[in-house]
Amino acid sequence: MGLHSGRALVLYAILGTWTLHSDGAIQIANFSSLTNDRFTNDASFVADALDLSGVAIADDGKWVTMLSSNVFISANHYHPGTGTSVTFYSGNDASGLSATRTIDGGQRIGSTDLWIGTLDSPLSNDFAFYGFATQDTTSLNSNSGAASSENFTESPYALETAYVFGRSDSSWSTSQDMAVGRNVLDYWLDNVTAGGTSDDALVATVNPENTGNYVNYEAYLQSGDSGAPLLSEDGTIVGLNWFIGTLGSNAINGFSYLGNYDAEIQAFLDSNSPVPEPATSGLLLACLALGFTCFRRRRRAPPPVGNMHH
Repeated sequence: MGLHSGRALVLYAILGTWTLHSDGAIQIANFSSLTNDRFTNDASFVADALDLSGVAIADDGKWVTMLSSNVFISANHYHPGTGTSVTFYSGNDASGLSATRTIDGGQRIGSTDLWIGTLDSPLSNDFAFYGFATQDTTSLNSNSGAASSENFTESPYALETAYVFGRSDSSWSTSQDMAVGRNVLDYWLDNVTAGGTSDDALVATVNPENTGNYVNYEAYLQSGDSGAPLLSEDGTIVGLNWFIGTLGSNAINGFSYLGNYDAEIQAFLDSNSPVPEPATSGLLLACLALGFTCFRRRRRAPPPVGNMHH
């Protein structure tokens, strides 16, 4: 089950038009609502081991994945609009604790298909946010002459089975329309152009059952899935859904890779972190100390000197 190295030059020559997906249902092999729909809230849910409280779909159908209590990431070509409401659920039970926030704004990261934004107020500790990939990757093959840290064959995500998110084939309200499949991260593409963005892409090939790197619940993205997260086994955000297409005889899922832009992401996080409120007890002590100082100064002030006029 190796990487598809050695075929790259042939494949680049036959790459066709990539399709951006922006209104349908993710295709998941052996799909069932119990195992693949988050809000069926069944113990057999494929991503039951993950805390998904920081993954949401805004009211305009665009995906939001939290990087901190108030900063999120989405796709540049399919991000939620400023002023749009988004509801987060602390668990997989839609009747449980939830929180609604408003998209406050955001910006594109460089010339990528990544878009980073803020909520109007931070989420509480009942809702998760996620770490993100930081490993630089700029080529496929370890024999390309680049440093090993820049080759996908040396990446910690090469051949990892990841969680792939998309809109469900079942009938759900917008904020709960979330299905999860799986796929192996088995390829890297240099300088792909899709939807006006040119960038490198992380790829998961869609394999027929019992062939290649096929895994159970093999996922193939469709319209409406752009901007949803690609999560590793430990819940790290590795990428975001960007495009679908074909490579040779296989359909592929293409993802914007966060690891090449970790510095830009971190800079935005540092600039937009919520300002912590002072603890109530500390504020009270400060007020008491100030009051005591003023009182002492008043007591020690000398009496007025001069004639009294009636």
